[in-house]
Amino acid sequence: MGNCIPGSPEIVVNRTSSFLVDLFNSIYDEGYTDDDTDSNYEDFVAAEPCHNRYCPFFYRAAPPFLAATAATALVATAALLLALALRPHAWPRGRALVAQLAACCGLFAITLPPTAAGIAWGWRAGEGPCRAVLLLQHGSVLAQGLLLGAGGFGVRGRGWCVEAVLWVAAVVMAVPAALSGGTAGTGLSAQCVQRNVDVDSAVHLLQLTVCCCVLLLLPGALLTAAVLRGMRGAMGRGVGWLFWGLWAPYGVVVVVELLLEVGVMPLTCSAFESFDFALGLSTALGGLHCCLAPLVLLLTAFCGHKGGEKC
Repeated sequence: MGNCIPGSPEIVVNRTSSFLVDLFNSIYDEGYTDDDTDSNYEDFVAAEPCHNRYCPFFYRAAPPFLAATAATALVATAALLLALALRPHAWPRGRALVAQLAACCGLFAITLPPTAAGIAWGWRAGEGPCRAVLLLQHGSVLAQGLLLGAGGFGVRGRGWCVEAVLWVAAVVMAVPAALSGGTAGTGLSAQCVQRNVDVDSAVHLLQLTVCCCVLLLLPGALLTAAVLRGMRGAMGRGVGWLFWGLWAPYGVVVVVELLLEVGVMPLTCSAFESFDFALGLSTALGGLHCCLAPLVLLLTAFCGHKGGEKC
């Protein structure tokens, strides 16, 4: 939920974006010569006052938001699973899908409390658990996207083998996110961060590609297919478009991140700070899927039961 480099709580207002740190490091990268000492020093001095105002906001707002989202999501998911067990006929054509979507939301939700605790008091579990949390977070989101995408293209309902392949694919596609993340800082300032590798590393670029494919290209293909087949109304039912509507802004921000990294967009303090706010808010918006999706599924079943329709 942002790119704040960990520091001591006393200097939280001076925490900077990880992009700024990459920019500072690039000033003294390979190819440095004495001839450009003055220009490099001037660039460093010009960038040095960039104190990201997003970071204090992040450390203040993220823990309670994540805790509240996790609690709501776990209650909503438990209610959905209970309803699915007691009234399975409310989803006559999609019980397996509803159960798997509930599992995705539950898996995502259980990663939020340790994330919130790590932000508030420092990540003390180490590198392995941090990457496991990232793998679970990204894997559950990707699995939900692939399941909804398969249902949109009519692949759903062709046996458990297809669903098993989708789950395995989601886990494999989440591996780059786990490998590109890790811990940063020490002691109370340690954090489990989304990116702990170079911006041009293979795993990071692969992670960006996966996010773009599942969160942007897949819903775009579904929308195009729905329009061509005249099924816009049918495609709008269920939680599919809720999921992609919540996560699409994050996918767009990922594209902006790539543009920043390759230098297409200007490398200014305001650009980095705006990006951090956009990244944090879009991630928070996407995270709401784990509590809104179960509620929408329950509401859909309830309305369908009252109206005598099938969900």
